Amino acid sequence: MHTLAGAYALDAVTDVERAEFTRHLEQCESCAQEVAELRATAARLGAAMAEEPPPELKDRVMAATHATRQLPPRTRPGSPDRHRRAARAPRWAVLVSAAAAVAGLAAGGVFGGIALTQQHELQAAQSRLDQVKQRYEPVAALLAAPDAKAAHATSPIGGGVTVVSSRTLGRVMVLDAGLPAQPGGKVYEAWLITGSAAPRPAGVIAGTVAGALVVADGAGDADHVALSVEQAGGSPTGRPSGVLMSMPVPA
Repeated sequence: MHTLAGAYALDAVTDVERAEFTRHLEQCESCAQEVAELRATAARLGAAMAEEPPPELKDRVMAATHATRQLPPRTRPGSPDRHRRAARAPRWAVLVSAAAAVAGLAAGGVFGGIALTQQHELQAAQSRLDQVKQRYEPVAALLAAPDAKAAHATSPIGGGVTVVSSRTLGRVMVLDAGLPAQPGGKVYEAWLITGSAAPRPAGVIAGTVAGALVVADGAGDADHVALSVEQAGGSPTGRPSGVLMSMPVPA
């Protein structure tokens, strides 16, 4: 039952599994905490990728409402009420929207609420959706892993990071949770540490808003995640210039 925590947090379970796991949560404090952490991570991913609808959205929706012909009601042939119901039927518009989620994600809504009234808009949105899906597919797989664990740690300079790991996938995600922007184009770089071995670079957390992240594979043996501040592009030496913070990999 414990292995359903990740899927339950992403609502990727059947009705029967949801009912059983909900009862399980009443008796298992560790699973309840794990579900809360995974849901918080998914919410951060969604917030990081959210976009404001364009200012002209309302005008476009209202224009489509008045310009779209209504469909006739579904009635049996020869029904005496057919014409009366058709006369009373209100006008309505067919509005097409696309949505993306990670983490879960996703994760995560990217295109929810954006009306697509032109073919080129639909193609552009599909292209962006494919890009987001490709980028966050490893994140979704990580969050849905049966042994996914999440933990959060604060930074001494403000904000912090959320780390999600799966030993079976050998994957670790480090998510910016409000780290302050660095001056001079400097960036945060994540590092994986195994025992007394030298830190291994996990990737640069690119972005200027909370929600930027890095996903590293081959991390099944890592026991700590560290963070450093480096020049743009990451450390040129392959070693951290100084450890800003360090936290255990959740397991």
